[in-house]
Amino acid sequence: MMRSSTFVSLVLVCGLGFGLFKVKYEVQSLEEELAKINRQTVTDQDAIHVLKAEWSYLTQPVRIGDMAGRHLALSPVTSGQMGSFDQLPLKADRPADTEGGDVKIEAVLKAMQVASKPTQAHPTNVAALKPGGDR
Repeated sequence: MMRSSTFVSLVLVCGLGFGLFKVKYEVQSLEEELAKINRQTVTDQDAIHVLKAEWSYLTQPVRIGDMAGRHLALSPVTSGQMGSFDQLPLKADRPADTEGGDVKIEAVLKAMQVASKPTQAHPTNVAALKPGGDR
């Protein structure tokens, strides 16, 4: 008959063999996953390289300027479109008769010392302040 130490050592060897078998296949699956991640990393790096090349082409200043000229109705800013600090109302010039925080246009015009009649217009022409308007 077998001794008990032989039986225990046989069970121990079988357990270690099964453990080694399980660890081996777990390591293989992890290596496959690592290879898959490495392939995906290379693919993503190639895609990033292509996207950077496309971005550098799309953001060329000459190309953007040409597209702006074709698709936008812009003109250079003229001196007539600029205002001065003298035209800005002061805090002390605000009218006191505001209802619920709303300021009436007439009160703002009066505070800016601008008459609402066209014959007494402020020296700055409002039409000249629109884009493309020349003085």
